[in-house]
Amino acid sequence: MLTRIGYVLVALVLAASARAGVKGYGAFPVTPNTLSVWTNGENGDPVIMVYYHGPPNWSDRHWDFDFHFDHEVGVHEYKSPNLTLSVVVDLHAGRAEVQHKSFSLAQNNTFLVVHTTDAQQRVIPLGHHKLRKTGQNPAAAMLLDSDKSLKKRIQNEAGSI
Repeated sequence: MLTRIGYVLVALVLAASARAGVKGYGAFPVTPNTLSVWTNGENGDPVIMVYYHGPPNWSDRHWDFDFHFDHEVGVHEYKSPNLTLSVVVDLHAGRAEVQHKSFSLAQNNTFLVVHTTDAQQRVIPLGHHKLRKTGQNPAAAMLLDSDKSLKKRIQNEAGSI
């Protein structure tokens, strides 16, 4: 029989585990040059946001989606015949991999990948930002609308957005 303190402890453990899990993903073409991809936590808020930038209309292609997770680890890939967009989140370790480059989620949860379609591809960590779940607008668009300095940095790094 659980005591009142036992119920509180169980509730706290369940609440902590609910926040700690990986639940889903999303993607949205922000512009013809930029495709955003994110992974959601248990509460629906994104835990990582990646903006992939390339030449105009580069993301207009057939994509196969692969998303699998085991609560704390989520693997999210978009695959086309000659390109793979890869995001891996390990909440237990506090790490993320973007295009197979590892980062600390405590320091960076937002990234820009420039030259997405060519050999000069580079992942740029953009810091840690408040990521909101998709509402009337996709999560990626809401982040850019709410953080003008982030939008300006992406424009400076990529040459456009």
